[in-house]
Amino acid sequence: MMSIQRIESLDGVAGLRDEWDALADRCGAPLLDYDWCVSCAEALHRGQALRIVTVRDAGALDAVAPLVLESRPGGPRLTLLGGSRLYEPGGWLFSSVQALSRLAVAVTELGPPLLLHRVPAQSAICTVLPRVTRHRGVTVVRAGASSFAVSTGGSWADYYASLSSRITVNLPRVQRKAERTIGQMSIARVSPTPEESGALLETLASIEDSGWKGRGGSSLKRQPELFEFFTRYCRRAAERRRLRVTTLSFGDRVAAVELAIEACGRHWQLKIGYLDELAAYYPGLHLIHGSIRGTFDAGLEAYEFLGSAESWEQPWRPEVCEYRTIASYPLSVGGMRAACGDVASAVWRRARAHDNPHERAAEHL
Repeated sequence: MMSIQRIESLDGVAGLRDEWDALADRCGAPLLDYDWCVSCAEALHRGQALRIVTVRDAGALDAVAPLVLESRPGGPRLTLLGGSRLYEPGGWLFSSVQALSRLAVAVTELGPPLLLHRVPAQSAICTVLPRVTRHRGVTVVRAGASSFAVSTGGSWADYYASLSSRITVNLPRVQRKAERTIGQMSIARVSPTPEESGALLETLASIEDSGWKGRGGSSLKRQPELFEFFTRYCRRAAERRRLRVTTLSFGDRVAAVELAIEACGRHWQLKIGYLDELAAYYPGLHLIHGSIRGTFDAGLEAYEFLGSAESWEQPWRPEVCEYRTIASYPLSVGGMRAACGDVASAVWRRARAHDNPHERAAEHL
């Protein structure tokens, strides 16, 4: 027998960690696990306006929709926890299409319009949600920003031989130049303890702040809530031995840092930054090179770039990961007002992205 629970406080999810994480691992979705969602709820939403919906079958957790009620143009919207700030791949957790269908009905019964960003294109949500809501409102599914991933299931030698000369010839040449000028290049990959995670995050934030993100105000150091999220999440990920920090140095100077997790057979890049004053030596590219090789050496399936697909990632011969934006509007005045607000927001974001190459279009409806 299936049962539904609607949770609106952090206290309500306190005992769900083990079941929640087992479901996230089963779905291959570490960015929807308990640590990620609770860190979002604490740091980005202050534990307020939570609308987490769960489905149980015979007492076992079968599905989770980690949602929050956010104020947006045109009225409040149900969105994924942290989705509007982090904009990473998301969705819902479910063990079967039957559980997903029941979850979709329960979510629509909450009332407000629903807006889900970056749902994997192959997810059953893209077909089930429109079917469930077809007599209750209007659901639109459209393409969202894609990301890249490098398959690391083969051999490093074969993969490296397939790369362009930009990587195989230019990078070693720049490395030799850097080592003559600054010092020997070295790469260290560690799985930090919870106590060590804070200092490593501080190092990454300082390095990231040295570049265009710092000048534009979008670095972690300039966004306290985002920094708090990563502080909380990294500590939790370190407790589960998932956190990976890769550091590239020239001599005794740290030139670039990558923050990632290793979960569900993949390496997931969360943040990367390089020292702006050493940009001429391509520390970021050297770090990616070392990190992808480390992913091969670890016997993992893939290196996930996350974020939105960028041109600088293409020389690594990645595969394209496609996502969908799903918006569901009830047949009501509020639902139609929300639809108009989303259209206006999309037009504004695209205009802003056109004017600023560092702004990524959010592909909002």
